[in-house]
Amino acid sequence: MRSSASGIPRVIVLLGALAAFCLLSPETLSRGPDLCLWRNLFHLSACPACGTARALAAFFHGRFAQALAFNPNVVITAPGLLALLAFEAVHAFRSPHSSPRSGLNSRSELTRV
Repeated sequence: MRSSASGIPRVIVLLGALAAFCLLSPETLSRGPDLCLWRNLFHLSACPACGTARALAAFFHGRFAQALAFNPNVVITAPGLLALLAFEAVHAFRSPHSSPRSGLNSRSELTRV
């Protein structure tokens, strides 16, 4: 099972992110602190990613027009998040014995035995 940098399986991290976007409303995220790295480091008025968290929250609450207003990139990020979650879930639940590299996998290894 593939893990994130902290050792937590990626599928768990992605499920947690999806759950947060489903549970927290965009209004709740708007009241939180400004965590935009680019805005805080470079004192930009806005960056291309600003509003993505609120857009994803609105998207997963079914408010598609509001999601597009927060950040138009949501048409890429929301399906991308779902696709990545599906990919990681399939990879996490796949049998470790189905890998072609496990065990004896080539004719040369058979002759060495």
